[in-house]
Amino acid sequence: MSKSRGKLFETGRELLLQELLGYELGLTSQEDLWPRLKVALPKSDRVKRHIKRLLNAYLENREEIDIWIDHSLKSKSFAAYSDLEKMIMRLAVVETRFFGDEKMMPIIVSTWVDIARRYVDESFAKAIHAIIGTCYEEQNADTGSSKP
Repeated sequence: MSKSRGKLFETGRELLLQELLGYELGLTSQEDLWPRLKVALPKSDRVKRHIKRLLNAYLENREEIDIWIDHSLKSKSFAAYSDLEKMIMRLAVVETRFFGDEKMMPIIVSTWVDIARRYVDESFAKAIHAIIGTCYEEQNADTGSSKP
């Protein structure tokens, strides 16, 4: 993936994070999420397709993801995190679980760790790295794939 395309995908993930945060806080309806994102996203069709798939996977699996995260955390409960931290964690886990093949994992890890670092802090970035690693290991336990 080229550096410029990588930045487009990262921008798409950040826009998705912002829109979903508005949705979770009751500021945006579910029906308005994709239309709002579609106009804000970079013009790349590949970015739009990926972000739409990520949005749909999030909406369809949110409760299951929250339960999985809460059971997988070692240091504190999921409820103890801020709304922003929960959103970053959910999106990182959704992308890892549904799109995290061996080729994509370095991109997923670096992007979500960077977003966690920029939006929260270094300590939270380490927590994101750990939860992504746990998710990836669990998803690939039967395949023998290595850790990201």
